[in-house]
Amino acid sequence: MTTPLLSGRRSYVTGLWGQVHIRQWGQGRPLVLLHQTPWNGMQFHKLAPLLAAAGWQVIAPDTPGYGLSDAPPFAPTIEDYAANLEVTLKAMGIETAVVGGHHTGAIIAAAYAVLAPSRVYALVLDNPPLYSAEERAQRQQAPHRAFGPQEGGGHFADRWAFMRGFADPGLSVESLHLANLAYYLNDITQDHGHSAAYRFDLQAVLPLIASPALLLASRLDPVGHHAERFMKIHPEWQIAPLDGGSANIIEQPGIWSGACAAYLKGRGL
Repeated sequence: MTTPLLSGRRSYVTGLWGQVHIRQWGQGRPLVLLHQTPWNGMQFHKLAPLLAAAGWQVIAPDTPGYGLSDAPPFAPTIEDYAANLEVTLKAMGIETAVVGGHHTGAIIAAAYAVLAPSRVYALVLDNPPLYSAEERAQRQQAPHRAFGPQEGGGHFADRWAFMRGFADPGLSVESLHLANLAYYLNDITQDHGHSAAYRFDLQAVLPLIASPALLLASRLDPVGHHAERFMKIHPEWQIAPLDGGSANIIEQPGIWSGACAAYLKGRGL
């Protein structure tokens, strides 16, 4: 039986800073999924097969510095991550795609829609944060805690306890285990994804996005209510309210895939 860590068809392409690890499921029109920080494409191991069964070729790259993708030799910006996605998709021969993302992945997806508008059919944004300047400043000032190795392995228990108190209360033991595996695949001192997200002024570039979009707004996600902020700038976008929290991708993939498939079908995709 294939484990979540080994799910999907796995391959590498050359990105801006070395190898980019890719997972793929299914055949058909491309649907790119970008994971939250500090996960990797393994986050979609339950969701992707459902979308593949609906006729999509699901492509889940590991963000550089996460999963099995090489890290850049500097602290990248969201624009850097979007530029790497452009290189990655071109290397795969992907001309156009639906691009989706969760949290940090949603911010990268939005930046990519600004960078390469003609290559994005539509966006599917799972609880994307739309922080004010004050909120971004507060998050940038918050200290980053890295759970480095301890004799006896106490860091694993410390990280587990931290995540249990911080993560979606609906996160299962199995998923919490996978979240910690994902965390320790990376250099824990170089967790650049969050800081890049907090530095990026999405409010400033949001009016530049021409792509249609679906906003998945989970009732228990801390930023689920931000969907209303997006709608003030893009009232033509659609919101899909979901029960549950930020763990819907892995805990309730059926409701996620159902909302996504219904939206894309409604747009003739």
